[in-house]
Amino acid sequence: MEGVPEYLAGELQMWLLNQFAGYRRLEGELRLRLRLQGSLHGKYGDDLLDVVDAFLYWNPDSVWDDGEEDDDVVDLTLEQEAAWQSEVDAWKARAGEVEEILRTGGSAWRVNRRLNGLERRIDETVTAAVDMAAKTAQEEAADHLATAWRAAYGRDPDPDKAYNEAVKAVEALACPLVCPNNSRGTLGTVIRDLRNQTTSWELAIGDSAGQPSSIDRLVGMLELLWQGQSRHAGGPNSRRQTQVEAEASVHLAATLLQWLTSAVLRRKS
Repeated sequence: MEGVPEYLAGELQMWLLNQFAGYRRLEGELRLRLRLQGSLHGKYGDDLLDVVDAFLYWNPDSVWDDGEEDDDVVDLTLEQEAAWQSEVDAWKARAGEVEEILRTGGSAWRVNRRLNGLERRIDETVTAAVDMAAKTAQEEAADHLATAWRAAYGRDPDPDKAYNEAVKAVEALACPLVCPNNSRGTLGTVIRDLRNQTTSWELAIGDSAGQPSSIDRLVGMLELLWQGQSRHAGGPNSRRQTQVEAEASVHLAATLLQWLTSAVLRRKS
């Protein structure tokens, strides 16, 4: 079930009531954000405010049947309250409470790693691999990858943003490494320079003879990410990225970040 199953609603209501009891300003902030979200995107409008009432004041008649909007209330509450927190350990505990409710109840959603919203629950091994790539990358690349992940797997997916941020994450590492003197370098620049300097680079992964491999396969991965992006609005081939492309781009970027960070691509000595 994509939304909140009925048997989880009571537990989430209690969690939200506790958050509003501790931060009375949160209710007003949340109502304002929900109203703005409705007016900006035409998604909910005042109807989502009724869901807040359902959670806060136990009015089950105003809860929508599919539970999708319930998740949005939790998502925005996490985001708003996380921005206010000064006591990190205390917030980790409170966010952990709602994650435990969602996990044990079999929800399709989970609290994200930054504790500031919900994301789609996927295999832990896959999530851990992306987390490791972000942790080992420098800050700019890690931030772009985290933004790409949330745009792909968050409550309000944005495939175009996810793909764009995935490209930027790779550019943040690849441009300084391959073309450090080009202040306007892009992933396309990196691909071009690597193609022109194939004799200067190698991969730490060995070939069938046990020698460092050529960079061709890595360049192919970079080209796949770069050429799959619809970059120029209004052009003959302009289009929206699909959700499948968005998710694939994030995982491809994570792999590329891990390779670039751990010197799988290296200059020949």
